[in-house]
Amino acid sequence: MATPQPAIFDEMGRNQWYVHLSRVDGADLGRIRTVLRDAINGAAGHDLNLCVGFGPTLLADLGGPAVEDFQPYETFVAGDGSGREAKGTQEELLLWYNGTEKDMIWEMQFNARTALAGHMAVARETPTFIWRDSWDLTGFVDGTGNPEDHRQPDVALIPDGQVGAGGSFAIAQRWVHDLDSFNALPLDQQEAVFGRHKAPYTGKLAEVPNTAHVAHVELRKDGNHGQEGSPKRDEIARRSTPYAFHDGTVGLYFMGFCKSQAPLRERMNLMYNTDGSGVRDQLTDFSNPASGSFYFAPSVEDLDAMLT
Repeated sequence: MATPQPAIFDEMGRNQWYVHLSRVDGADLGRIRTVLRDAINGAAGHDLNLCVGFGPTLLADLGGPAVEDFQPYETFVAGDGSGREAKGTQEELLLWYNGTEKDMIWEMQFNARTALAGHMAVARETPTFIWRDSWDLTGFVDGTGNPEDHRQPDVALIPDGQVGAGGSFAIAQRWVHDLDSFNALPLDQQEAVFGRHKAPYTGKLAEVPNTAHVAHVELRKDGNHGQEGSPKRDEIARRSTPYAFHDGTVGLYFMGFCKSQAPLRERMNLMYNTDGSGVRDQLTDFSNPASGSFYFAPSVEDLDAMLT
């Protein structure tokens, strides 16, 4: 049985650090392999979670599993002429550290990126944190749509017997919130945006508007998304945390894991109504991604083979 990277399911520490990198001219794959092996061993030695994700190009060049339908992240543009978009910024490597001690997380990611200098360049980094009881900065509990813990491996991992077994497709996005505009809404309108009650409550509204966030991301087999009735389909395991920059920019760093990539793309197309056939997710009036990439997190066994 293939072994998933433990960080996908381990309890997250209160501090996170996401580092996105891509190769520079003259990059040495042997050096990249060595640094990643050292990073994995270093994180384990300091009791930190580290999830390593690869974009399509680096996964192939390192001899990773030839998983099906692994596409780069392209910008999702709203189909209603509003100009809203989920920006695509596909990179080749994601190092996602999390744990209790922020100083050690910083040290581990700094050591890795320094060792990769001259071979991979840092495109973006985002330190995040857990706020209260996993609240988003909008005041809503995040991750309430997650499957129960015992079902998450079935949702997130490629099954045994398939190429890439034990691995997971991931979406990584930095959403930027317009909290001033959102907080100016009355409570009932805020809840209508999400289709859920505001923290500390977590339940869905009795009547979920078709413009609500939950109506675009809670997929149902009968196509009546976000509504009670038919069973859910193509669920994902969410691992999202807030961030706050010194310039006042705030938002949510969204991580979602799935056993195939198509449901991740489907959700984004629904949210932005990219084909103009439905309605746009009203949440995009108040929050949109400034960056977005797709990655594949190979199993421990595939990762070992790639880095040998």
